[in-house]
Amino acid sequence: MNALRNILVLMEPGAESQPAFDAAITLAKRYGSSLELLIAVFQDLHPAYFDPVTATPLEFHDSIMAGHRAMLERYVGLAGEEGVGAIGEALWGTPFHEIVLARVAATRPDLVVKYSVFHNRVERTLFTGSDWHLIRDCPVPLLLVKEPARLVGARMLACVDPTHAHDKPAALDVQLLQRGAALAHRLGGELHAVHVFSVPAPVGVIGDAYIASAAMPPVEQSVEQARKACFDLARANGLPADHVHFRVGVPARDIVAQAREIDASLVLMGAVSRRRLERWFVGSTAEAALDRLPCNVWVEKPGVPA
Repeated sequence: MNALRNILVLMEPGAESQPAFDAAITLAKRYGSSLELLIAVFQDLHPAYFDPVTATPLEFHDSIMAGHRAMLERYVGLAGEEGVGAIGEALWGTPFHEIVLARVAATRPDLVVKYSVFHNRVERTLFTGSDWHLIRDCPVPLLLVKEPARLVGARMLACVDPTHAHDKPAALDVQLLQRGAALAHRLGGELHAVHVFSVPAPVGVIGDAYIASAAMPPVEQSVEQARKACFDLARANGLPADHVHFRVGVPARDIVAQAREIDASLVLMGAVSRRRLERWFVGSTAEAALDRLPCNVWVEKPGVPA
């Protein structure tokens, strides 16, 4: 869990700033990582876009790619000035997420870093369709960067589910806490954990479903069992009790509330796999929280080797 040997950084074509690069440099300097800077781009070859207007489609393509390669060379140089080895690659194609996932399969990075925009006015993160594909399908951890400057000395919040109410395997909770502890150690930060227990509501239907709901344990018993499981998990993984937060409520809402309460600058969440679909998914609870978290987010996948 301590190894981040190679980090794939998704660069923003034509942008004046590169928050994903800034975050990746911070991690690389503390982990001794190398960087792979990737621009995946596609532009419509409509004659109206050509400059000069007499340019051929091939000349237009080559001029676009030359500009991106020049930008990558500049950032490779900036990484070198920070003592970080880096290479750059510009690829032409669409859709974006398929280009990225193919690159992940080819180069096998330990982490993918991407910039995400949070808008305070509407309290939402403006994820694109490609972003959601990466959140669900990227087979390695994904760091969604919103505030790169806040990674150092970060207060981190790992979202655990020791009762496995949301189909998350027990090993993933341990993995999240180990990842968080490693990041906190490398970045000089502080790890916290949160479990939001949602009280199951009896469903008044006919047949076995009604009988099962009537046989549910009392709410107080369920809450106490969940609380004990949460603190037992934290204790087994070396997390002090005053860094453990147990809440009863709506997970998507209360995860965001807890992150704001402790002023977390990095939230770690897990993604699990649906066997039938053979693809990763985050789940409605986590997706709703991801949409509203104003801070950096680390999406962890089960069984990722250290």
